[in-house]
Amino acid sequence: MLHQHDGDGKESYWRPPWKNPRAEIISAEDFANRPRVTFSESFLTMNDAMAVLTWMTQEDKDGMYKLYLEMMSATAGQSKDVNKETWGVLSTNTSHEYVVRVVAQKYNVTSSRAAGVIQLQHNEEQLKKDPDFRVNHALQAHMDTSIREHIREVYQSYGEKDPLQFVEDPIASTGINREDTASEIYEAASELTDVDALLKKTKMQEIEAARVRIANHVYVEDVDERTRKVEVDQETRRLLKMGDELNGFYDGREEDGAEAAAAEEEEETPLKSAQEKSGGKTNGKTKKKPKNSRIKIPKNLKIPVGASPYPDNNRGYDEVPETRRPRWKFAAQIINTKKLESSPDSYRQGKGVAARTKARRHGRVVEGNTIIEQDGKLSVASVAELEHTSWKHVRNESEFMFKGVKEAWLKRQLEGEVGGWGMQEEVFKLEPQSAPELIEGDKEGEEEGEKTADTGDSGATDKE
Repeated sequence: MLHQHDGDGKESYWRPPWKNPRAEIISAEDFANRPRVTFSESFLTMNDAMAVLTWMTQEDKDGMYKLYLEMMSATAGQSKDVNKETWGVLSTNTSHEYVVRVVAQKYNVTSSRAAGVIQLQHNEEQLKKDPDFRVNHALQAHMDTSIREHIREVYQSYGEKDPLQFVEDPIASTGINREDTASEIYEAASELTDVDALLKKTKMQEIEAARVRIANHVYVEDVDERTRKVEVDQETRRLLKMGDELNGFYDGREEDGAEAAAAEEEEETPLKSAQEKSGGKTNGKTKKKPKNSRIKIPKNLKIPVGASPYPDNNRGYDEVPETRRPRWKFAAQIINTKKLESSPDSYRQGKGVAARTKARRHGRVVEGNTIIEQDGKLSVASVAELEHTSWKHVRNESEFMFKGVKEAWLKRQLEGEVGGWGMQEEVFKLEPQSAPELIEGDKEGEEEGEKTADTGDSGATDKE
């Protein structure tokens, strides 16, 4: 299994080639060799600018998220063993990095964009469970239609063809250079060299190298980082062993005190009986107490209750008797400074210089040898706990982009959480209903009653 921070995820980046059957742009060579000084402050056309106006509609986003859900469910259904006994960790036998890359290749977008779309769609699905939040689908549809119309008008004004789909910007125009987007080797060419043939040969070599790199790439597997322990050396293991031995040093043992008192009584009993028989003397001399009859002090010292009171006036934490507040969790990294020293023949002496050089060589602070102390217990830190320290790994961008949906997937597979991952039904808040209207029959009855009451009042007035 490959650690999620090996290579910092740079090998997993994938940028699709330019592919659109309608839109046309200037070639990368012509764009690079364009004149730097012109009479205009902007490009004349979209073709010359090597720019593309595109928009990803909600339909494309839903398709990417649906493909992601189907692939994750199908991959997880192939194996039901989530407990890796040989590793001692919990795994779901899936890989978000692999699935996200497949989705990106399917829709011809970058892997980072596919990861962002999947994460945002996951957040939207979770918001549907909130009755106070309502997803405005009509507004999204209006936005897609309006931008689609704007893009059509812009291309029509230049007399060019509309892409009609979302495509990534060309590499030459963006200037984004990564391991799989730029040439790795620069070759010097003389005037007699066929430059076109040399460029073609170099391009084929880069394509073949990219294929080999993708074929040999080990994708990061979805593992619960709370079950993975960091690597520790012999010195750290010795420190943990000493911590276990001293863990119960102050825990009192009544058996030790009773055994010490019994041993003292056994040593004093024959001495007292001999003194009583001889009147306290033996051969004219007082019988002295043997030197080896000292009172044995118990190894474990018992702390009085008053010296270690419980919170809330000895009632305990949260009204629970004999309980304490949760303690802070402390982390420490064990570093052997002798190993960080420079060699004697080196002109750069000093531990600090050697530490910085080693950190730069590894690309990060040396991991491992991290221990956790909580409630008086020492333990080896997990990878999840290591990520909360100042010497954590360098952020893996590809893993960080879909961090939320990956955590939800792990909780669903390992902890059985329901409703935290996947499609959700939108919950609508119940609006208060208005008072029911009166039935027509009831209305007529009330009107007749009112007329009768009015007639009776008027008749009484006439009689008077």
